[in-house]
Amino acid sequence: MSVILNQRPDPVPTNADAVPIPSSPRECALVIATLKWVVNHTSALLGPDLELVLHDLSRPDTSVVAISNGRISGRGIGSAIISGPFDDKGLKALIENGEVDEACTVIADYHTRLPDGRALDSLSLMFRDDKGRAFAALCANADRSRLVQLRQLVDGLFAQPMVAAAEAETEAAVSVDAMVQKIIEESIAAVSPTPANLSREERAQAVRLMNDRGLFLVRASVEMAAERLGVTRHTIYNYLDKE
Repeated sequence: MSVILNQRPDPVPTNADAVPIPSSPRECALVIATLKWVVNHTSALLGPDLELVLHDLSRPDTSVVAISNGRISGRGIGSAIISGPFDDKGLKALIENGEVDEACTVIADYHTRLPDGRALDSLSLMFRDDKGRAFAALCANADRSRLVQLRQLVDGLFAQPMVAAAEAETEAAVSVDAMVQKIIEESIAAVSPTPANLSREERAQAVRLMNDRGLFLVRASVEMAAERLGVTRHTIYNYLDKE
């Protein structure tokens, strides 16, 4: 038996901090499966006022594949990507940035709003494949309203008694079509008090507002917007190209 002495080990990679980047649909699916486990098994540790939501960006109509404390935003499994809070910088980055040469894009320390007016402290992580395309998003939304209520309660101990507000019930998740229609109508109303008589510039501005809210990530939304505005799909794309 021969023995090889002084055998050198394989060289250690020079970049010890390098992060493996998924390069196939199977590898992307494995990352999403791991993130699902994180979302589904950390809610007890994080408490009731922090929502974690995982999006599979290959299916924007039903992008939510895992969520904890979904009562905060009223979302559940199968909710659309556009069903999240207002002023979502994570969604805005997804629309504007396209392909980026990094494994994970972090959008940290920004504020979003719920339809009932509550403010959330938010953070989003966009996971990308080896071509720079985002395939998953892990988002955290912290609801500080109970802390505000606690402070008001403490303040109230030294003032007049406060009447407790009734707890609002979480509305059932609306359908994607209804949500698309709502964004279309809100965008039109924001640009003109007379939606029935929109000018060309007002229609273009309304389309830009729809795009800012991520509307056109959803299938058939272009057709719905075109029908509501009385224009063709080609016209909608022309408005978007001129942004």
